[in-house]
Amino acid sequence: MGAGYKIIVEDIITESAKDEISTWTFSETTTGLFMVLGIYLLVVVKLLPAYMERRQPYKLTNVLIVYNGFQVAYSVYLVFIYARYLFNFGIITTRCPKGEALQEVITEIYPYFIAKHLDLLDTVFFVLRKKDNQISFLHLYHHSAMVSWTWLHLLHHPTDHFVCVGLLNSFVHVLMYAYYGLAALGPEYAKFVWWKKHLTKVQLVQFILVVSHLYYQQKLTPCPIPAFFHYFCMTSIITFFFLFMNFYCRSYRSRRTKKNICEQKDDVTVKSE
Repeated sequence: MGAGYKIIVEDIITESAKDEISTWTFSETTTGLFMVLGIYLLVVVKLLPAYMERRQPYKLTNVLIVYNGFQVAYSVYLVFIYARYLFNFGIITTRCPKGEALQEVITEIYPYFIAKHLDLLDTVFFVLRKKDNQISFLHLYHHSAMVSWTWLHLLHHPTDHFVCVGLLNSFVHVLMYAYYGLAALGPEYAKFVWWKKHLTKVQLVQFILVVSHLYYQQKLTPCPIPAFFHYFCMTSIITFFFLFMNFYCRSYRSRRTKKNICEQKDDVTVKSE
């Protein structure tokens, strides 16, 4: 009886060990994250601007064409792998993967983790081209928050909780980098990027879908993520929505108002003549 009980306990311990995935502690994760973000912000806010202060902006045409082309292809790949996962396990995933299944999930998180770090090159290129108006609080906050999200997701609490989020975000990036790639080709291609202002609309819709999904995913899954992580993600996306909405209103509605004012002035001038 005792020997049999011992064997059963050992089997349970062995099976539990197989289900364990080694992750970083929260302290280790935040330490590594702060180092990455610290280097990023130091480079794009201090070091590179100081280097470019007395220099002419770089054109980087060929570099940008290659970079944006790669980003489009890479984002298409992410859309494919996450769409495949959702097709197999549903939009609201409830499988709670462990062991080998969780390791497979982690393998598919890595490409997204890499993508969010590659996106930081956007800021580097803006600085080198002296596109200072592009380096706004929204731009820096958005990149920093997404990198933070992926560090917590991959290194501290790996889960399939965010597959739908990765799909939506990667699809938007296909459109975004396609626009940047066409714009990098030169003014003669401007007629092909008439849909620029609609990108922000797509992003706003994306944020609404992501918040909705995060809410129901956390509510319906049998294995919810830690509350602090859930609220960090929700707060980030809601903040993105309002910042992007403010950007849209300032960028496009103000232009429309100025255009209407100019048309009214022209009309008054014609009548006076």
